[in-house]
Amino acid sequence: MKGILLSVRKGKSGFNKKEMTYFLRRYGVETLLGASLLAGMVFGAVCAGNADKSLIEGLDFLFTSDFQSRCNQTVVSAFVASFTANFIFFLGNFLLGLSVWGSVGVPFLIAFKGFGMGITGGYLYKCYTFTGVGFFLLVMLVGCVISTLALMFQGRTAMSFANSLFARVRGVSPSADETIYKYIINNSFMLIALSISAMADAILNSLFAGVFTFS
Repeated sequence: MKGILLSVRKGKSGFNKKEMTYFLRRYGVETLLGASLLAGMVFGAVCAGNADKSLIEGLDFLFTSDFQSRCNQTVVSAFVASFTANFIFFLGNFLLGLSVWGSVGVPFLIAFKGFGMGITGGYLYKCYTFTGVGFFLLVMLVGCVISTLALMFQGRTAMSFANSLFARVRGVSPSADETIYKYIINNSFMLIALSISAMADAILNSLFAGVFTFS
């Protein structure tokens, strides 16, 4: 009986190890980028406790975090501001993918994106409580989610291409699928997704931003 129990335990242990290995091999990059995003959001929310209005306004060109100016923006200006901020991160991901160290830089870029979300949401809650939370949920959240998901997918592509470049540097033949042409095409789809994010951000901004007043 004891031998049967030991064999069952060994079987379960081996099964779990195989499952974990498969999960990390299949979803390791997504898990790393998700953890980086979460860490950035938590760090941003903590930093929001000591943030002031000038810092939020200074970060506006990266995160469109200046909520007071958003209340007075037109649809076109809101779209341009959102798309410009998204494009900066898009360009960062793209260039990191062309570097042999891109696999190290991309998680930090995604974490920085999470930091912007965390500090903006945390500051709104700190200063305006439920009004700030409502503004973040109704006006900012959808655009943030779409753009962040697009950047994470792009980051996965960038890390894969950076790894192929690193393989070439080490003298190892990379996968035949990793070509500069395919890399540019995959990134172009993410640029379309970021445009959709900016459009959603602009529409929600025009619909709901005027409802909120910040003094």
